[in-house]
Amino acid sequence: MSWFSRFQAAIDGVAGIGGGVIAAQGGLKSRIAAVLASPAGQRDAMAVLRFAKPRLHLKQDLIKSYDGNGTLLLTHAADFHAVIERQAEFEVVYGPRMRLLTGGRDFFLGMQDGTAYRRDTDAMRSIVKADDLKPVMAMARSEAAAALAGAEVDLPPMLSARIPALMVQQYFGVQMETDQLIADATVMFHFLFADLQADPKVMAAAMAAKDRVNAAIDASAPTAGPDTLLGRAVASGKAGTAAFDADGIRANIIGIVIGAIPTLSKASCLAVEELLRRPAELAKAQALAAAGDEAGVADYLWEALRFSPVNPILYRRAAQATHIGDTEVAAGTMVLPANLSAMFDEAAVPTPNRFIAGRPWNVYALWGEGLHLCWGDRINKAILPAMLTPLLAKPGLKQFAKPDGEGTPFPRHYRLGWG
Repeated sequence: MSWFSRFQAAIDGVAGIGGGVIAAQGGLKSRIAAVLASPAGQRDAMAVLRFAKPRLHLKQDLIKSYDGNGTLLLTHAADFHAVIERQAEFEVVYGPRMRLLTGGRDFFLGMQDGTAYRRDTDAMRSIVKADDLKPVMAMARSEAAAALAGAEVDLPPMLSARIPALMVQQYFGVQMETDQLIADATVMFHFLFADLQADPKVMAAAMAAKDRVNAAIDASAPTAGPDTLLGRAVASGKAGTAAFDADGIRANIIGIVIGAIPTLSKASCLAVEELLRRPAELAKAQALAAAGDEAGVADYLWEALRFSPVNPILYRRAAQATHIGDTEVAAGTMVLPANLSAMFDEAAVPTPNRFIAGRPWNVYALWGEGLHLCWGDRINKAILPAMLTPLLAKPGLKQFAKPDGEGTPFPRHYRLGWG
């Protein structure tokens, strides 16, 4: 069950629809869930909350996969940024599940600031070189052109998930069969970040996936070359870098593998789908794509993702009793700062409901912020336009069906054609 199907509880309170009515009228409940399943419905719901109840306390624990005591949904941009910036008071919660995937060692995404966090993030930065993305971008452009040689494409398996998987193999250095790598990275990401109802089937699939990926990391390490992150991590570990002992290599490499494939693939599908809803903006993006202007195309992709982000909310837990403005927050409260809402807050974003390509980057909250900004932020900014510019250059671009996750939050198929 998705988080937004449970989000109806919040809308009930704001819109004056009693919980008893919802429980008694399955049809109304289904209609509300259907509205909230769409990005437009989510934006409308959050607009109501920004006006009527921007700090909405709920007794329910909407996030079942991590310990919490009640829920606080925040929809103002100022509150969103306050929570992200005050990381000592509002802690990340992913550590317990991350350690299940690594076999005990944490990945820095699940850590609070401190010695271990700084050791691992510094070590990961040390193995990245300034010109690393050049061969990755060349591969992405070449593979995109090959995938688009026909008259149609199934975006995730042929392009948007496949190219990041090739990046994991060629640049990260993890050798594993491509389709299995895509499936395993996706289910582990689902387990960490989107399995909000703690589905035992998702956990079982993630546990099997982590065994395969960790085995692939271990098998790849001895022969990983110096142009790969894995090869550099091994060499750094041999030179005495504590972050890259055997357990540290496994934890840090699987952490970036998990983040690379499903986020890029889903973002690709969402951005293209949003542009297809907007013929005028699509035409402008396609003109830029036809001219090979990846930077210009990128402006349209980021704005499309503002309207339809990969994640509409983040979540943190109050590490201690504290306040958001004049609102008390009890220790243990699961706090949900809504990045989707923050990007549409009139107090922070000029004319937020207009699609305006080329907005300042600080308007966008697409991959986290601050201490826990996505490690692949720089990669995402480069590879998404490289992958999608050749697709958007196709005249007469159309979708045959909406993205299909086959019961998961991550598109497995998105069939598009042109001409």
